[in-house]
Amino acid sequence: MKPEALRFNFEFSRVYRCGKFATGRYTTVHVLRRRKGVRQSCRTVDPEVIRPGFCANKRELGAVGRNRARRLLREAFRTYESNLPKGIDIVFTYRGGKDIPPYRVLLSDLDSCLARLHLKGDR
Repeated sequence: MKPEALRFNFEFSRVYRCGKFATGRYTTVHVLRRRKGVRQSCRTVDPEVIRPGFCANKRELGAVGRNRARRLLREAFRTYESNLPKGIDIVFTYRGGKDIPPYRVLLSDLDSCLARLHLKGDR
């Protein structure tokens, strides 16, 4: 089953505006703990679900690079999903240059960002 994700601009904006963030060499992670009763598309969001969002820069990467960066971030999120606290909205932004790093480098960068936000448990 595909997890619920952030889809709308106002959801991303709320996480950017009100949440905490940590920046690494290649990624930035924004986190917002959801309050009860948040609605999405005419229904209330389950308080036990983690809603991720993934972004990459359009100008530097182009379509192929942007999709690859988001795909790597999605896979890294799956690695940490079971250890993250429930009831959060989290946005992963790829902020590197034109050269996308290997998966292991991106994973270690994301690991340090999550540790700074005190979200990381044992993998």
